[in-house]
Amino acid sequence: MPGYMPTPVVDLTNVAVSCGVARIAVKNEQERLGLPSFKALGSSWALHERVKAIKGLAPNALIPFSELRTSVAVLGPPTLCTASDGNHGRAVAALAEALGCGCVVFLPADSAVSRIDAITGHGASVELVDGSYDEAVAAARAAARAKDHWYCPDTVGADATQEERAFVRDVVAGYGTLFEEFFGQLGGVPDFLFVQAGVGGLSAAGVSAVRQLSTRTKVVVVEPLGSAAIARSLAEGSPTAVADVPTVMACLRCQSVSAVAWPVLVAGVDAVLLLADEEAAAAVRELARAGVISGASGAAGLAGAIAASTHERIRAQLGITSDSTIAVVNTEGATDPASYEAIIAGEPYKYDSQARLRAGP
Repeated sequence: MPGYMPTPVVDLTNVAVSCGVARIAVKNEQERLGLPSFKALGSSWALHERVKAIKGLAPNALIPFSELRTSVAVLGPPTLCTASDGNHGRAVAALAEALGCGCVVFLPADSAVSRIDAITGHGASVELVDGSYDEAVAAARAAARAKDHWYCPDTVGADATQEERAFVRDVVAGYGTLFEEFFGQLGGVPDFLFVQAGVGGLSAAGVSAVRQLSTRTKVVVVEPLGSAAIARSLAEGSPTAVADVPTVMACLRCQSVSAVAWPVLVAGVDAVLLLADEEAAAAVRELARAGVISGASGAAGLAGAIAASTHERIRAQLGITSDSTIAVVNTEGATDPASYEAIIAGEPYKYDSQARLRAGP
């Protein structure tokens, strides 16, 4: 893809010292392919695979991005349709713009204005849904079917079609690029990978990448306290939805685990840690001191690593020691500038949960 290059890894030396570990390294996705998040890795690969399947190309074929626009134009061009909490929608909108496609993105009505404006800035239409993220997903799916749009989800439920599942599997595979880069930059797999989750696509990509290389590395999924669908599902033994609870970690405010991510997470996750809003905000400030710009969702992995390392019981449960190396991912830049500025200033911010840290299974 034009503009592709590996994103940097930043060593958080001072944080590692305060956490009593050997190393904490953050993969910084504050800018990826011209966008302030990692999400373009998934949507671009999934759309590539869909076009390839329509054209009947061999499974290992690659369409140069310069030729993809021509291929898509011959097919309509189609209108891409998806649901989002912000970053996936913007990635699909930017991809549609680059390929000459139409695009419509469904968002919960209380999404930050800055995220809505970022999506419409790529020429996409935004449909606001008076409800949760899950309800936005359902609305996007229904609209795509009714209007013959190309549905481009990053999550699916148990009733998904094979085409929908294939698209989401390819989204997760695209995210794998991030971890292949990361482990190469680290010189190997870390002792611990803390990775935040909404529907679980990125964390599933992390699990898959780690387990190809190591059974020793422990993978810890980090979720907001009020959006702990993965922790709840693991406790129940099957995918279980949770209520829609506002959080400053807006891009992790999801009510259900993806049916594609679920089996990967069940097989490969070692623990789930639930995070309070104030802990994510503190991690935003910690990253800023290291020169890394991150929204609250982007800082959640680091917040989980700090919480686990400094909480005596959780540290012992996970087996964190002074020799441990910890990897985290900053998944986004300041995609909601108003929230970011308030957090940096230490001012009250929207959706402060005032909740305490809890450990998952």
